[in-house]
Amino acid sequence: MWVRHSQTKTLLSYLAMAGGIAVFSLLAPTLPHQLLKAYLRHKRFARKKFLQDIRRLQQRDLLESRALSDGSVEVKLLKRGKREMLRYKVEDIRVQKPARWDGLWRLVMFDIPNHKSRARRAFQAKLREVGFYPLQKSVLIHPFPCEKEIDFLASFFHVGNHLLVLHVSRFEGEEKLKHHFHI
Repeated sequence: MWVRHSQTKTLLSYLAMAGGIAVFSLLAPTLPHQLLKAYLRHKRFARKKFLQDIRRLQQRDLLESRALSDGSVEVKLLKRGKREMLRYKVEDIRVQKPARWDGLWRLVMFDIPNHKSRARRAFQAKLREVGFYPLQKSVLIHPFPCEKEIDFLASFFHVGNHLLVLHVSRFEGEEKLKHHFHI
């Protein structure tokens, strides 16, 4: 289950961007680290709410914190917290439409074994969700650059060894798909 509170989700994402560890002073009215400044920009800083967010993430075993002898606090993103961040990134992944189409189609073909059926279904569903058009059950196509997105999804679902990405300039029936993708 993902973090439902937007402030908590934001804090977790900034901790991930900072490499997983941040040290800050709770006594200072403005916190020195860039990651916390970015977190605070989203909402007016309320110390009580911030500590509540930290405790919520600790209770879910997503991060740990400890007080240091100089009065500062070290916050460390745990392995489970990093996995949650990946899940969050998967939820937000999108394929951007460029100003001008490069004329290439990205054809994704996969043959994921039955023992990875859940990963196969999730990978296929996510490709459809981000706009891929299904030509067959395990063959999907998209007109815009999306190689990074495909690599990320393949890595996240651990199916990279079972797929093939082709760049195709023309194929029979592409007019229907040009209309579908508004190109």
